[in-house]
Amino acid sequence: MKTKKVDRTHFLDYCKRADEFFEAMSDEAEFERYNASALLGIHASIALTDSLIIRESGKRAADEQHMDTVKLLKNVCNTKGISENGPNRLGKVLSEKNFVAYGEHFRTMDTNKLKNIRLDVERFFTWAYKNFEYLSKEFSEGG
Repeated sequence: MKTKKVDRTHFLDYCKRADEFFEAMSDEAEFERYNASALLGIHASIALTDSLIIRESGKRAADEQHMDTVKLLKNVCNTKGISENGPNRLGKVLSEKNFVAYGEHFRTMDTNKLKNIRLDVERFFTWAYKNFEYLSKEFSEGG
């Protein structure tokens, strides 16, 4: 797995990107644009994971294999003694990326499946904010 060194101070940039994608995910769902909502949620999850890994290790995955971020997050969890529920859920979310972004059945896509992806994204964010308390602290300080 290829990684790239990143200054730990940049974790907040990725966190803000994650928050923006997350908010847009909710906005798109309100307009019943479920495919766009699910894809934004997937990207929000990737950005949040990059943020956590950068903050904890000073690196992030450097290639297009987003599943590598799951491995890196598991490493962080093992080091900190945190449950792997989050990385496992992240893996589930990321496994849907190609289906959502490139699936051949765009018009007939199951909206319940897309809603479940969003729900998994919300659960992943809840796990992250619970286990990495500095996330909420950084936002409350206007970081």
